[in-house]
Amino acid sequence: MQLNEIIAENKKRYDALFAEYDPLKGIGSPLERFPLTYYIQKDKPLTVFLPISMKQEPIIAAMLKNPNIYELSKITFNGQIDYLDLFLAVLMHTRFKYDFEFWAYITLKIQDKITFKDVPFKMRYAQRLYFLELEKMRLAGVPIRIILLKARQWGGSTLTQMYMLWIQVIHKVNWHSAICADVEDQAKNVRGMYHRAAATYPADIGTITLAPYEKSGKNRMVQERGCIIGIGSMQEPENLRSYNFAMLHLTETGSWKETLMKKPEDLTQTLRGMLVDEPYTLEVLESTAKGVGNFFHREWLAAKNKVSGYKAVFVPWFVIDIYLRPIDDYEAFIKNMNSYDWIQWQRGATLEGINWYKKHKADKNYSDWRMQSEFPGDDVEAFAATGSRVFAPEYVQNMRKYCMEPEYIGQLFAKGKKGKDAFRDLEFKSTPNGELWIWALPDKTERCLNRYVTTVDIGGRTKNADYSTIRVLDRYWSMYGGAAEMVATWKGHLDQDLFAWVAVQVAEFWNHSLFIVETNSLRKEKISSEGDHYLTILNEIAEVYDKVFIRVSPEKVKGNQPVLYGLHMGQNKTMIIDAQNAALRDQTYIERDVRVLDECDCYENKPDGTMGAVDGMHDDLVIPSAMANWAHNSPLAMDACKLVEKSSTIIKKKIISEASL
Repeated sequence: MQLNEIIAENKKRYDALFAEYDPLKGIGSPLERFPLTYYIQKDKPLTVFLPISMKQEPIIAAMLKNPNIYELSKITFNGQIDYLDLFLAVLMHTRFKYDFEFWAYITLKIQDKITFKDVPFKMRYAQRLYFLELEKMRLAGVPIRIILLKARQWGGSTLTQMYMLWIQVIHKVNWHSAICADVEDQAKNVRGMYHRAAATYPADIGTITLAPYEKSGKNRMVQERGCIIGIGSMQEPENLRSYNFAMLHLTETGSWKETLMKKPEDLTQTLRGMLVDEPYTLEVLESTAKGVGNFFHREWLAAKNKVSGYKAVFVPWFVIDIYLRPIDDYEAFIKNMNSYDWIQWQRGATLEGINWYKKHKADKNYSDWRMQSEFPGDDVEAFAATGSRVFAPEYVQNMRKYCMEPEYIGQLFAKGKKGKDAFRDLEFKSTPNGELWIWALPDKTERCLNRYVTTVDIGGRTKNADYSTIRVLDRYWSMYGGAAEMVATWKGHLDQDLFAWVAVQVAEFWNHSLFIVETNSLRKEKISSEGDHYLTILNEIAEVYDKVFIRVSPEKVKGNQPVLYGLHMGQNKTMIIDAQNAALRDQTYIERDVRVLDECDCYENKPDGTMGAVDGMHDDLVIPSAMANWAHNSPLAMDACKLVEKSSTIIKKKIISEASL
């Protein structure tokens, strides 16, 4: 982008943070709204923007037909005293049911994070982004289930509590809620928001009376609605086991500590068992990231990868309007931006935000890791609790723009699962939970030599074992100076011998491609109760598939040395990983699968000199991706991709590496 284009784009981003927002008039709301114009006096029209869902209310339908509410109120409350005030009161309370933003601003007081004064609850820009996700679920009539990953100081917990209070005060009776933290004092602090709201609730609108529930020193009840507000903790969960809660706020779950006798999963399983799958039930797990491999991280990945029923919501630091610092000279600032500044810009940060970030980092003397963990720009950065990444963050970030959802999800089917039958009638079929994700099916329109390479990392069959993975790289555009492209991923758990045949089916499906297996893991797990015949798997495959990678040079094979199929990492791991880093840096390939880049962001140099995933994460997709890029760029592994003339005949031949690895 040119300088003037960057400055213009920055103005749009900055203006969006501070765009007009008026909860009374409904201006600037994230919800879809419609205008309603009405008159108390004919020459003084008033216009408000109401949630679309309010159109179903009779009072709104009447106002749309007759906007003169002085006349309308006479008709509605004929003979009543102060009928206009009564009409406006009915209108207000009707709006309370549909318009949380309006209700919150009219009735609630919160403590401002900067002035520490009690002020009307008017949501900030970041809060409105989160609020929209809550409302999408409520309006859809589905249970509200959210896992919220936060940067600091924007009011996510406050909004969660006030939204739960809205449901209890306006929508539901006997609708019990619970707040659970790591320790009980944290839960009490969160519930303190309820006490402030109750104490300042306008008397002319209603009352919220919080009283001890059955003489409990911990639990409170909204007496007017019969709603219990319980508190508990990971350390002392017993207080939460006695009630049927309809709403759960699990706060700072990234800090929940697992002990020999207590696990976060056990407590949440108990609490979730109380929730029914009904509208207006709510569960929010929220936290700042506290490293990887813990309960919150596992829950986040499950939601992000859509294997749970929770919506993953991330709020980055740069949508929080207090993290800004003015810039005197835009041109000079832009010229001095470093590579990470540009990553932040690509994510959506303003220049003023980037200026604040740099100044705050310097003032606090924070390391890159500390700053990114406190003020993450994306979810991967939030969890990547390592200061020794193997892959440069900017290389990984630049590649993310190519990622997309797969075109097809399913699996391959054939006449048999092993031997020659594994290739007969081989076809792909879409299945909802298939392990094979495809971005581009094999191209049969042109005949090419060495177009595809299929790489394999063999894991185990149990859920606790490493995943088995397959990647397929299409090298077509490298013939024209372009980038190769990852077109398929298989990821799952399966017996090693069965998986090896699935992998070679993938290689065959993609135009009889070169088949490279990482062999280290073949010795880690028994195949089946029939015996440890893992040493023969690749030999069996090689009898029916003639493009299995060999790590012994042809000269040594001719010298009667044994044929060794597959690629053994060992001392070659650095070379293979370097190939992946270079491919990310130079963009000699295009990555489609975001899961690969998530793993790259959590791949580190260990203190003992080894490389691997940070604790709690996996590198099962990194390894075959790196192998594919090594093979693609190394003439020792495979020849260049080239077209075959239509009049020519493709001669199948066994591919033998020239490398002695």
